[in-house]
Amino acid sequence: MVFIIERAKLSDAKSLAELYWDAYSENEKLGLPASASSVSVQEVEQWINNTILFVAKQPNPPIIMGTVRLKFNEDWNCFVLSRLAVKSELKGQGLSKQLMKAAEKALADRKENVIRLTVAQKHPYLPTMYKRRGYNIVGERNLNDLSYNEFIMEKVLC
Repeated sequence: MVFIIERAKLSDAKSLAELYWDAYSENEKLGLPASASSVSVQEVEQWINNTILFVAKQPNPPIIMGTVRLKFNEDWNCFVLSRLAVKSELKGQGLSKQLMKAAEKALADRKENVIRLTVAQKHPYLPTMYKRRGYNIVGERNLNDLSYNEFIMEKVLC
């Protein structure tokens, strides 16, 4: 699979919203709802403007195959990796791993020391996947308005 990873552009917003709807439908089926499954194009445009949003694109024709977002969390004083999404038909082919590596490298280049993420405790494979990629559980977050809670996971970058 040939792809390039670059910063998202405003012109990518509609394709990204469609990608989120597709990728996060799996979480809905697992009973782990996430707002990304119904995100609006306007909200994605805000993410492009206000966060670090990477896309993995097939070069010709340019089709977005995956994405990941880095958003600074002032309470934790670090960036949080979130909104990792890969087209349903491409899951399991290593694209999320490459997106995570690109995000981590971008933060390491900025001399950031740690990165965090949150993940549903009940998810059947994501906590294990993140552990394999060097993330450790450092806490839990109770989600009173949802049917699940999350692990807070962290990786030291340098």
